[in-house]
Amino acid sequence: MLDVILDSCLDILKAAPILLAVYALLYLIETRMRSTPALLEKAQRLGPFFGALAGAVPQCGFSAAASALYNSGYLAPATLVAVFVSTSDEAIPLLLANPGAGRNVALLVGCKIALAVIAGYLLQWTVFRGSKVRRGRVSIVMDEGCGCCGPSPVGAILWRTVKTTLFLLVTMLLINLAVYAIGEEALSSLLLSGSVLQPALCALIGLIPGCAISVLLTELFLGGTISFGAVIAGLSTGAGFGYMLLFQKRGGRKNALKIIAATYLVAVAGGTLLQLAFPAL
Repeated sequence: MLDVILDSCLDILKAAPILLAVYALLYLIETRMRSTPALLEKAQRLGPFFGALAGAVPQCGFSAAASALYNSGYLAPATLVAVFVSTSDEAIPLLLANPGAGRNVALLVGCKIALAVIAGYLLQWTVFRGSKVRRGRVSIVMDEGCGCCGPSPVGAILWRTVKTTLFLLVTMLLINLAVYAIGEEALSSLLLSGSVLQPALCALIGLIPGCAISVLLTELFLGGTISFGAVIAGLSTGAGFGYMLLFQKRGGRKNALKIIAATYLVAVAGGTLLQLAFPAL
């Protein structure tokens, strides 16, 4: 159990610097950039493409950073889904550490980026059609500052980062302890080796926050327990930090569920198609 607590703390510590950078960027945008609304309207057209590229960077804090931008009104929902789908957390380093896995890494990253881009634009034109990027009011200092920090922007940015990090840590601990109680072997046994339903099940497991889940799915793939399509599906929903931050926003639960549902369905559809296309992997 101590390992679970330590792993949770390490995962959150990896995400904290990225959140700090994002909140600092948000403050800069909200207080210094006057042309932001026009830039956001132009950027929305290419949002899913750039979102997919950004999400492909193997860093578990990127999904949380994307959700922070979305919560502040600087990211469209379809772009956020593209970021979520393309994330891989620890899968790429783990695959690269395996001799002769270069082809699998290239195929995995390429498939996830393609899936994220295609799904992002399809969602932008259908499910999230009419959803606009709307810049939120200035909130970093005015709303998030604490009395001890006064009006200092630096203090307010640090306070918001600490507040969000603590929220993620508590939630992460509760979820990881639940997974620990169930056991990784029990989760592995649910994956129905060789079944067409495997991508759907892996996508469900991928929703569990934490870099350990991406490691588990990658190890199961390397061990031949799950298919290539199934690991794609599982990794495509592996944006747990991002999901948690969506629920942190007041009044945003309905939109959060819609975004998570869209991410899950995209992951299952893409994973199933890839399982049929690459049955030997």
